Parts: sequence; C-alpha cells; structure tokens
Amino acid sequence: MADRGRAGPGRAAARVLVTDAQDRPALAAIRCLHESGYRVSATASRRVAPGLWSRHCAQTWMLPNPSVGVDAFIERLEGVLREDRHDVLLPGTDETLYVASLHRDRLTPYVAMGLPDHERVERAQDKACLSTEAEKVGLATPEGRVCAGLEDALDAARAFGFPVLMKGVHTVVKAADGLVRYPTRLVADESQLREEQRRFGPCIVQRHQTGNLMSFAGVATERGLLGSVASRYRRTWPPSAGQASFLETITPPAAMTERVAALVAGIGWRGLFQLQLIERSDGTAMAIDFNPRLYGSMSIARAAGAPIASLWCAWLLGEDPVPATARAGVHYRMEDMDARHILWQLRGRDYRGAAVAALPRRHTTHAYFRTRDPMPLIGRGVELAQARWARRRAG
Repeated sequence: MADRGRAGPGRAAARVLVTDAQDRPALAAIRCLHESGYRVSATASRRVAPGLWSRHCAQTWMLPNPSVGVDAFIERLEGVLREDRHDVLLPGTDETLYVASLHRDRLTPYVAMGLPDHERVERAQDKACLSTEAEKVGLATPEGRVCAGLEDALDAARAFGFPVLMKGVHTVVKAADGLVRYPTRLVADESQLREEQRRFGPCIVQRHQTGNLMSFAGVATERGLLGSVASRYRRTWPPSAGQASFLETITPPAAMTERVAALVAGIGWRGLFQLQLIERSDGTAMAIDFNPRLYGSMSIARAAGAPIASLWCAWLLGEDPVPATARAGVHYRMEDMDARHILWQLRGRDYRGAAVAALPRRHTTHAYFRTRDPMPLIGRGVELAQARWARRRAG
C-alpha cells in the first residue's frame, strides 16, 4: 500500500523533489506542481538539463547517472533528502523508479514516494505481465513470444513476418553496479534482428501492428483512478514507430476507462502511469506498453484540466483531491520532433500535409516553449546542438 499521509504539512508548504530533469517528463511535472502551489526542486544527471533551467525550479542538484552507478546515485540522493527534507519524491525515469524502489529503506525515512512493494514495481516494468493482465480485463495485446535466445527470436519473427517489434522482457535490468534499459526496437529484417538480439539477450518478439496510437494516462490509488487523460497521436517521430510529436486529448469510451482501471489494479500499480495503445480499424484498442512513471507528453494533462502530478502529490500528503478527467480538444506539440516530421512530409512531397501540420493550433501546449518560462526551450536548443556536434565528431 502507498505510504500516504506521512508527509506532514499542507499543500501550500509542501516540497516535491523531481528527479531526471534532463528529460521532458520531469519538466512537465515541475511546471504542473509549481502552478498547483508546490515548492519544486529537481535533480539531473547532466548540467544541460531543460528542467533545471526552469524558473519554477526552486533548488537543483546534480546526481550520478544510476545506469552507470546505482550505489553512487542512491548515496547522493539519500544525502540530498537527509540534508534538505522534502515531502514527496517523484522518480522521472524507469531507471530511477527501479533504484528508488529497490533502496526504499534508505529514502522513506525522509520522503514519501507512494510506491507499492518492489515486487509490484517489477511487475509494472514486466512486458509479459502487461500482456497477461490485459487479456484478463478484455484488452487485446499484439501477438508476441518470449524468446530465450536467437533461434527462438528468429522463429517468432519468421512466423509473424518482418518488420517485428523487439522488447526487453523487463524494462530495466540490474547489471554489475549499473542498470541496462531495453527500449523497443522496430526490426526490419533477419540481419538487424541478429544484431539487436545480441544486445537484448532474452527478449519479446512481437507482431508489428498498424493503427492510430493512443495514450491513456492517470493516477491510480487504492480507491481507483484519481485522474485521467486520454489522447490520440496525430503525428510521431520517427513516423513508423516513434514518440508523439503532436497529439490531441479525446473522450475515451467508458469501456476503455473501466478496462484500464482494472488493468492497473491487476498489475498492482499505485501512482502515476501511462498506457500506450493502438486503435485498430474496427475501433477496438490493443495495449502495447505500460509506463509506471512520468511520461513524455504529460504537460497536456494540466492544460486539459487534469493535473495528474499534482493530484498524486496531494493524495500522498493525505488530502482528498477531487478526481479530474481531461477535457477533449487540447493539443500537445513536441517542438523539434514535430519539425522533423514536417520536414519528412516535405521530402515525401506531402505538401498539403506539411502545411496543415505547420499551422498554429488553438489550445496547444508545448513540451518546452512557454512565454513565461523560456529557458527550458533554450536549454533544449543547447542540448540538440551538443548532440549534433557529438555525432559529427564521432562520424
């Protein structure tokens, strides 16, 4: 059960520490929490971190990257919390969530996290568990196989037909003193599958499904969903199997809300989450990924009236916040990825599509741009410039 009601003061005085401010989910949480009256601090693993550049961030710390040093990370995080007490800790990535859960005995004397027990955290990061629990509540998942080795993976891919998706069985795996994270890969042929399988080891090979991508995010508590926001992806980058570059909130079917709530309960998760789905031509949806953490397009939630980061913190502080459902018709744009998508349309001579995509849309929130908080967009520009320079030097 979540460690609720132990953070002490009311919301006006509450302090929240958000980790991984180098990533846009943390920036969305920082802005949302500040606008709800919290005093927000943040950590990052690198100095060019857009979230650290936000004017809404009261204090900042640099922490080691847990992927390359779990012990160093948890020791530094424990020190920050011991020396400068906060009320709530929000892990920003799968890696930080895993480490904070694994070493919760070192953190919970100083801060509330609201995590279920570690076994349930591992279930939430288990791709095979998602398939099993989704089937129980009537949500389909793409056909897939857990493959112990290369031959199993080849057999599955040949049966499904290329391209296929390859996923790690677990999102995060402990390796020596660090962590290994397995992102989903779209595998085009046998040669690429052999190369990817060497990196993955045991993996899941999944049939590639086409359809509209959707997202259902929210806050899960012992009483059910405290807040929810459903969205449909309008554009992604890369176009074939990428992240949302432009999406719009929608009103989900009642059956979907009920099934997602049952799925989250079946997994045993409590807290913030995002479920990604594919909408098929017959109108049904298939669950494809479960993210038990902050997620990329989360800034749309507050813009649409469902500030899920704030709702979760209020719940942990022992308050009884009013459940909120995001209104339909609010848009989200990830600036640089959407620009790449528009350029791709132009190269493919889809001039009409590119023109429509480039037009400003009312009720649009952005991943980085805000007139009253401009520095994160500048930080993102510096980040992209550094990445481009590094590629040129490597190439």
